[in-house]
Amino acid sequence: MSKAQVDKHLKNFELEQRQILENLREMIAAELPLATEVIKYGIPTFMIEDVAVIGFDGFKKHNSVFPYSGSTNLMLAKELSGYEQTKGSIHFAIDKRFPKPLLKKIIKARISQINSSYPKRTGEYLEFYGNGVLKAIGKMKAEKLHGDWKWFRKDGVIMRSGSFKSGQQVGVWITYDQKGKPYKKTNFGN
Repeated sequence: MSKAQVDKHLKNFELEQRQILENLREMIAAELPLATEVIKYGIPTFMIEDVAVIGFDGFKKHNSVFPYSGSTNLMLAKELSGYEQTKGSIHFAIDKRFPKPLLKKIIKARISQINSSYPKRTGEYLEFYGNGVLKAIGKMKAEKLHGDWKWFRKDGVIMRSGSFKSGQQVGVWITYDQKGKPYKKTNFGN
């Protein structure tokens, strides 16, 4: 599923509602610049590293934002008090734009939730910056960094890579310049 499928999906709406949804899409894309747009569960969705951050869609009597977490609505209960909600959606008028400051709060809350969901039981670890760009990726074992790890700058360019064995740096570590080219290697032995 791709951005083209999202385009096709949005063409199903009348012009005024489509413009409202396109505006929401543009605001989300500005907040999550490296996110991938897909159709997930039948709705346009922004994904980071195969993790759904936020979705949106239009309906006959309202438009909706889907934070992909019912607890987001609870975290922002005060800010969302003027909106009709379900466990996993926030409804807004088909002819009114969704407020950008509120959208930013929802995305910030979602990124925080996603970050707090790691490490997974498998040891998989991901961490994201507030703009949805991957900050770190690696594995944990017995609550220690283990295996190959990578760190990235806020623009998505790699910053450092190396390996751990039970929390200790091992092997060759590489530091990268602002463009992602290796400029320093450090050997931590085996």
